[in-house]
Amino acid sequence: MYDIAVLGATPAGYAAACYLAARRCDVAVVDAPQQPIECPLADWVPADFFRIAGLPKHLSAACGAAAFHRVAYHNARFDRTVEHRSRGPSGYFLHRAGLVKAFQAAAIKMGVKVRGADASPTICLEEDCVHILRPVKLSARLLIIAQNRPNDVIGELSLPVRTVPQSPLTASALNIPLTSRAQAGRLAGVLHVVELPERSDLGMFFTVGPVVHLRVISGSPAAGTRAAEMSAMLAALQKAGILPAELPLSKARGAVWQPPAGVALELETHVAKRCLLVGSAGGFADSITGHTLSPSVKSAILAAEVVLAAMKADNLQETLMQYKTHWRKSLADYLRPPNTSLGMLLPLLFVNQRIVARFTRALLHGESI
Repeated sequence: MYDIAVLGATPAGYAAACYLAARRCDVAVVDAPQQPIECPLADWVPADFFRIAGLPKHLSAACGAAAFHRVAYHNARFDRTVEHRSRGPSGYFLHRAGLVKAFQAAAIKMGVKVRGADASPTICLEEDCVHILRPVKLSARLLIIAQNRPNDVIGELSLPVRTVPQSPLTASALNIPLTSRAQAGRLAGVLHVVELPERSDLGMFFTVGPVVHLRVISGSPAAGTRAAEMSAMLAALQKAGILPAELPLSKARGAVWQPPAGVALELETHVAKRCLLVGSAGGFADSITGHTLSPSVKSAILAAEVVLAAMKADNLQETLMQYKTHWRKSLADYLRPPNTSLGMLLPLLFVNQRIVARFTRALLHGESI
């Protein structure tokens, strides 16, 4: 019998586990198969990510994060560029696998037990405890779920929710190795944001070490166009001389996922019997880019704080219900979509330099535009 079980060996799951283990809780993380909801390739986080209270020390160094100070915006024809520079880091580039590995090492060092599962486990919520059954078997006083889609998790828990909103975004990405240090050095330290011909879409690219990461975030319901969108953006970048004309595409790694952008704001509940939903399971993803790392980890830390209070409270379930108040106070503005569509905002950046800084703060930190 553990104090807390965490379903999901994700950054959010490990963040909650580390926070609780540091406060002398007996914690187990179940590493089960995950649905394609978060980027599995290179990613970025805002500058305050590694300063989130409760994260393991030296996490940025352990995962090999590289700081960037500039955000550059390109129009669809790549003949106009505007840039925002900051004195300190604007954020960090990293590989998600490296971040998870660093989180796992810190969690194990703190005494967290990691249990592997080759299939999604069955969850049984009882009045006095939670059971995780098949293929692993363990019990805990409380459960934190930190992976998979909100609608699937809610269905598994049989929560009485009328409707589960669907994410409007689809993201596709490529990690392409660069063939020389000179190429990597020329592109390093900048987060590039690209206006695309389809006004509901957004392009991004950046380098992490010897790898260039290209991403297209689409708000269009059209299906079967992700490869074409990615190919068109790559060709335009090469034609403009921003990326090398020759890239080893045969060695590229690709991924497609559907981040639950803004779903947390529409979800009726994040609380079940002795259970809280965090990370992707709670729909914590930015509405502009579908970014999940920062809001999902913050949601996990907030949930861990509530869990600690609930374990000491006379009315455990009533205390768990406070989670909604806490995350809405801290994360609602970050998750809320802008009042103006991206299709109208991005072209303005190239004619009005004054809004570039505001748009960058909204992009990285969720501030209101």
